[in-house]
Amino acid sequence: MKKVLKITWSILQVLIIVYVILITSLLFFENKYGFSQFGNTVIHNVNKLDTKNISGVKDGDLLIIKHKEKLEVGDIAYYYAVHNDKYIIVTDKVVKVRRDRDNYLYTIDRDTPVTISSTRVIGNKIKNYHGIGRVLRVVESRTGFIFFVLLPIMIVFIYQVYQFLKILRYEKVVELAEKNESVLDDEIL
Repeated sequence: MKKVLKITWSILQVLIIVYVILITSLLFFENKYGFSQFGNTVIHNVNKLDTKNISGVKDGDLLIIKHKEKLEVGDIAYYYAVHNDKYIIVTDKVVKVRRDRDNYLYTIDRDTPVTISSTRVIGNKIKNYHGIGRVLRVVESRTGFIFFVLLPIMIVFIYQVYQFLKILRYEKVVELAEKNESVLDDEIL
């Protein structure tokens, strides 16, 4: 039973470390627009404002948008727009594509047609996970980060320090036992 608990605790420690690395990387790998980005993939927690600007999502969804090099007419484009001096993600249908020196310019279907540069376009391939964004939002908050990230890693750290001290103590006891044996051997001779 002790061996099973030890193996379970070891696996749990590894899972906690991987979990902490993933959550922390979501916080630190932000692009210039303030969204979590890994390579060509943007990860975003959908909030109430986003539900007005992104079609087909609900508050609390986790949106994963993969970059596409070039969009075609008729594609739904996910792109960065400015709202109250902050970048948000918006979706609209591409109605016209043209090339300008280094990048593409997309005319999108809004109340009045707007042209955006490909540097602001995230892509058009998405995955939407309902409800997971709400969990991630809690974990990424200050209080959530303390309780769901720092506290578990501190427990693992304290346990590892405890194990290290146990090893040091054991080695000290073995060393003292060896010294006592050599003193007894010298006295007998």
